[in-house]
Amino acid sequence: MLIAEVSGKFDLSQDTLRYYERIGLIPTVNRNKSGIRDYTEEDCKWV
Repeated sequence: MLIAEVSGKFDLSQDTLRYYERIGLIPTVNRNKSGIRDYTEEDCKWV
């Protein structure tokens, strides 16, 4: 799931999700071959 989809699902900005990851509030999100964050259902549980 892309960051835009997660952002819409939880009504948070994409910048907020990146910030949460950067400060360690949520674990590091895996990235696809292009380097784009690829959220799993497990990642979404952290959000």
